[in-house]
Amino acid sequence: MAAISHSLLLVLTFLVAVSTLFEVSTALGGRKAEVSDTGFKPADPKDPKVVEVAEYAIDEHNKEAKTNLKFDHVLKAAFQVVQETTYSLIVAANDGTTLDNYNVVVLLNGDSKKLVAFKKTVNL
Repeated sequence: MAAISHSLLLVLTFLVAVSTLFEVSTALGGRKAEVSDTGFKPADPKDPKVVEVAEYAIDEHNKEAKTNLKFDHVLKAAFQVVQETTYSLIVAANDGTTLDNYNVVVLLNGDSKKLVAFKKTVNL
């Protein structure tokens, strides 16, 4: 039960972070959210560490969902370091016919990685 509550909290945190980081907020006078608004810092989508995390997320999702998505590229990336590092990404992946975008959350703790969320999103 605690694991489900913890997972739900992480997914909700992800949704808030993604909506704050990647949407234009009219409440902020039309400017994009700043790092201090959420605690997440932007990351370079082409950074090798970000790409590694994205590829891990695709591989894990393929194992869990029995799919065959192929990593294409990272569109947007942000991270937050508390006790562990949380990456919030928008990743493009191909299923063999269509290139789609996915909201992805991965937790890193040392060498350990955990896929927390993987959800298809509206193409940007």
